[in-house]
Amino acid sequence: MCQSNQSEALKLWSKMPQYKRKLERTNDLISEMLRVVSRPYIALSCGKDSSAMAHMINRHNPSIPMRFVSRGETRFLYENIDCVLDYFRSIGTVEEILFDRLFSDEWKSADFWTVENASKMDTRGLDSSDYDGVFLGIRKDESEGRRNSLKFHHTYGMPRYCYKYKNKNIVRMCPVADWNFKDIGAYLVTHEIPVLDWYENMGFEARTATRINGRAIENGNIKWLHIHNPSGYYKLIQRFPELKIYE
Repeated sequence: MCQSNQSEALKLWSKMPQYKRKLERTNDLISEMLRVVSRPYIALSCGKDSSAMAHMINRHNPSIPMRFVSRGETRFLYENIDCVLDYFRSIGTVEEILFDRLFSDEWKSADFWTVENASKMDTRGLDSSDYDGVFLGIRKDESEGRRNSLKFHHTYGMPRYCYKYKNKNIVRMCPVADWNFKDIGAYLVTHEIPVLDWYENMGFEARTATRINGRAIENGNIKWLHIHNPSGYYKLIQRFPELKIYE
């Protein structure tokens, strides 16, 4: 079901006591999390989960910066991503961090899978002594891996879904861990937060990625790109002809 057809149902869900209790508990959890860190940032991907989470945290403290990691393919993968970014720039501070392996001279001869393996390491160096906490919009019902990570990675004495990395002086905080896509969609719709075109066509059940990776291929992003953004698709296929089999 596409997002436009879901909107009325999501607005109705936002009025339900279950949703209201979950929202209240999450706001209480965010308040608790903000008491254990002094210099946090928000990991903003412009996907539905991080967008809803970023808006919630911004309402608690609009000075907390949002950091967005973009790739060489991000803009033509989601043509309206700047609409989403501009919204968050209007309510807070957004730092865009670019990793481009599609069009940079250094990587121009690399095939897709070489780029994919290298890209897995990109975000590992983002945390620094400038920050002591990161808010991540991950949820238990997204995958078994995330469910296990949220279940087993918790630091004693901290609020729920807080984990202090053992080798880094930074706390991972996941306030929307208990939410489902219906909760997230209801929040975005009722607060009139711009969303990616992907959700307009695929519904809030869909998952996104800011780069073409294995998960994006599984989610059908190549096929979607071919249908909805042919010029972007042909740029990608010209760069990585091996991806044509996934259209």
